[in-house]
Amino acid sequence: MRINLDLELLRTLVAFADTGSFKRAAQLVYRSQPAVSMQMRRLEDLLGHALFTKQGRGVTFTEKGLQLVAQARQIVIAHDRLVDQMHGAKVEGRVRLGIPDDYAVVILPAVLRRLNARFPGVNVDIVANTSPVLVQMLAAGDLDLAILAAANPEPEDLVLRREPIAWVTSSEHDTHLRRPLPLALFADESPIYRATIAALTGRSDAEALDFQIVLRSKSASVLVAAAMGGFAVATMARCVVPVGLTILSERDGVPDAGHIHVVMRATQDSQSLATSRLTGDILDSFRGDPVAFEPPALLLGQGPDAAE
Repeated sequence: MRINLDLELLRTLVAFADTGSFKRAAQLVYRSQPAVSMQMRRLEDLLGHALFTKQGRGVTFTEKGLQLVAQARQIVIAHDRLVDQMHGAKVEGRVRLGIPDDYAVVILPAVLRRLNARFPGVNVDIVANTSPVLVQMLAAGDLDLAILAAANPEPEDLVLRREPIAWVTSSEHDTHLRRPLPLALFADESPIYRATIAALTGRSDAEALDFQIVLRSKSASVLVAAAMGGFAVATMARCVVPVGLTILSERDGVPDAGHIHVVMRATQDSQSLATSRLTGDILDSFRGDPVAFEPPALLLGQGPDAAE
């Protein structure tokens, strides 16, 4: 007997793949969490296969689930494109996107290339600032969408990736051997700053590291300059470490600083078609490389390896 799969079941499956939880998937498809759970049980019953399995406190895909989600995504995309064509929907408008400047170098090129190719009528106004400032702008309605660094994601966030915090130093200096260790850190409202200080101060007396904060800045470029010049050791998200800096490990005497989450957050009253399409392109960009972004060859000036 032929099985007809409800498109909404596939759409919810893709939403779970994009968010990693039934709770956030429910927000994405505008359903309750119990309704989403029932949809996925129905999908499993229709197909006769378990699509999910418990992993720790959460749930992840089985092998069959992973096979299905790849096909389901293509079906949902093809359906939406067909509907747009039949209705003559023209995706255009303005989207106000906020992003920290360190992520902008890594994330924006691929996202904007994809958006310009598919939806040339969408104009993106980009604001680069720190995550706390962008959160305030979202709350004030000055942004439609923002990519943020968060220690603990909010319920409404779409978690794009879990990013290790890296200790970085110049490959041409021995700055990391100095004591007290000179540190260049993001300004104190930054999740990375808080994680770095917690890692340094949470050690036992025997493991304590003598350090001194010699520079604080809201700009990633300033931290990169300090590290490259041998002035200080810096901490930043691993995905934005540029070519020319060396990543330190615990073997070098620095503590594990943990990780932050890269999340996407939208205002509730700005769900235009243009915003929806940009959101999809950002998710597609992250799905295209789930492990790591290509390290930026350029954050400050032209590095010697930039042309390679």
